[in-house]
Amino acid sequence: MAKPDSPKIHPKHSHAGRKHFPASMEDEVSGYLVETCSGPGGCPNRAIVCEGLAEEIGKRLIKHDLKAFLKKIVPGPLKIHHEIRISISDCPNACSRPQIADIGLIGACHPVVTGEMCNGCGACAETCREDAISFTGDIPFMDGEKCLSCGKCIAVCPTGTLREGRSGYRILLGGKLGRHPRLGTELPDIFQKDKILEIIDRCVEYYKNHCVEGERLGEIMRKNAKENIF
Repeated sequence: MAKPDSPKIHPKHSHAGRKHFPASMEDEVSGYLVETCSGPGGCPNRAIVCEGLAEEIGKRLIKHDLKAFLKKIVPGPLKIHHEIRISISDCPNACSRPQIADIGLIGACHPVVTGEMCNGCGACAETCREDAISFTGDIPFMDGEKCLSCGKCIAVCPTGTLREGRSGYRILLGGKLGRHPRLGTELPDIFQKDKILEIIDRCVEYYKNHCVEGERLGEIMRKNAKENIF
């Protein structure tokens, strides 16, 4: 049986596409992009459940009218890389790459040691991928420098010796790729929804006050290193 002819692509089609893409890219630019991991779809690694956070952030960013702002300051048509990017991951696996976003959120559930008697089973230490748990006798010790607050140890503790302490999101600012890549700078603490929205508002205002030609937040932070973003 003869196979149907495969569609042929002529070089002129490729050239036409190259010309069309830059010209039409500005139509695709909204001024911001909010990305999420697959956590809300039921990922078993979720350290935090905070439904509706991405939608709330999107509503805040709409009020800032970032596309209109960028059109005033960017010479030439807007491109995708001009957008402010916010990335949300519900656990430290960080599938949505929050470390290289302008504002990155990483889900966190920090364990605390309670007064409940530990049975010494060692399940928490076996589960911890960061080797952040050790024992003094039958008492678990948490190494705060190593712990990424994934919450896995809490889930396997049969006695309640480990329980949920602070929970919310770690926040990283100023991550980017490009010619001079930069990992986001982490703010100290773990933040909940209301504080996250407040910090995002303040970051966007800082960005609008200092952005000259559409630079990424990380580049602005580097140029204004002596000025605290808040």
